[in-house]
Amino acid sequence: MNSKERVQLAFQHREPDRVPLFELTIDNPTASHVLGRQAWCGFGGRVRGVIQNQALREGWFAEFIRRRTADEIELWRTLDLDVYPNAAPAPRQPIIPEQIEEFRWRFTDPGTGQWTESLYAPESDMYDQVDSSIRQEGLPALERLTEALERAEPDMDAWDFTLVERMVAELGRDRFVMGVADVEIGSTWDWAQHFLMGLILAPALIHRYLDARLRHTLALAEAMLQRGVDGLHGGYDWAATTQPMFSPRHFDQFVFPRLKQITDLCHRYGAVYVKHTDGNVNKLIPGMIQAGVDGFQAIEPRAGMDIAQLKRDVGDRLTLIGNVDCSTVLVDGPAEAVAAQTRAVIRAAAPGGGFLLSSSNSIHPGVKPEFYLAMLATARECGDYPMRC
Repeated sequence: MNSKERVQLAFQHREPDRVPLFELTIDNPTASHVLGRQAWCGFGGRVRGVIQNQALREGWFAEFIRRRTADEIELWRTLDLDVYPNAAPAPRQPIIPEQIEEFRWRFTDPGTGQWTESLYAPESDMYDQVDSSIRQEGLPALERLTEALERAEPDMDAWDFTLVERMVAELGRDRFVMGVADVEIGSTWDWAQHFLMGLILAPALIHRYLDARLRHTLALAEAMLQRGVDGLHGGYDWAATTQPMFSPRHFDQFVFPRLKQITDLCHRYGAVYVKHTDGNVNKLIPGMIQAGVDGFQAIEPRAGMDIAQLKRDVGDRLTLIGNVDCSTVLVDGPAEAVAAQTRAVIRAAAPGGGFLLSSSNSIHPGVKPEFYLAMLATARECGDYPMRC
């Protein structure tokens, strides 16, 4: 049984030959350790920020994307992971950033004049958007962005899909390859306070903004599905450690109907949809299922997400993907603790199928490579069906 067949059975809530292995991203410390050289992989800020922005400013962005893609293909093959979840097109004419400090860049949209600023923190390898015209100006700036999005027709010629095609061609023969699509809620950005206030003070504007974003998202998603990806995943976080970022009532009104448009598109192509989110989303699980989500990844233990309880409650309707704790055991170890927790997760969630093993988020820069490798080794030792853990 190859990886693709193994994952397909898991999403059908049937038992394959062994528990499939999934990882959302694998950042440079672990990627470079595994490949034995400097790698350009994952979500870490040095690659996404410093190196990518240098490539944009110096005119070798296409080469940067090619090398990053090659590194990720080699990494997934070396680790023999069953799912590659991050196939995505690249813009043909990306915005060239202005470097305003050593680790701070400003991106100005030439069409609208609106801007964002992103900051790299070397001590944590984090790279985040920290300021923007919307943060400074509030809902009027969001309305101008919405108007620009509404005027613009989705243009697939503006995107380079050759890297999606390469992932499908090189990994998709025997592995499960996924593209990226989600409802782009503003509560994850630097201007979150304006989005959240807009839910109450300007709901019509928020509906327009989300619809305008969704129109472009659906066009890109269908283009990826047409190129042969096996599914899509969405990565916007919905919650903090104790509760969702906004009320379930507003998720029902603003998020889930739009998410269902994405999942319906996936299902028309015979593909699956996986939702990633950190935090405590127990109150959102029913809406997630009603919206047609096939799989849920992260299932963060320190946020009170109990994978054993989820397996009992919704394991027949939702494929669970997680949840070895990447905030504690994959950072601090020791390897024996990693093995014990990996076995416990498999025992709780694997019986009957409908489960893929991963960390509780991703293999971020704080994860020790030896502990992640211990997790994979344990899964291969005791993850065969029928269960032996």
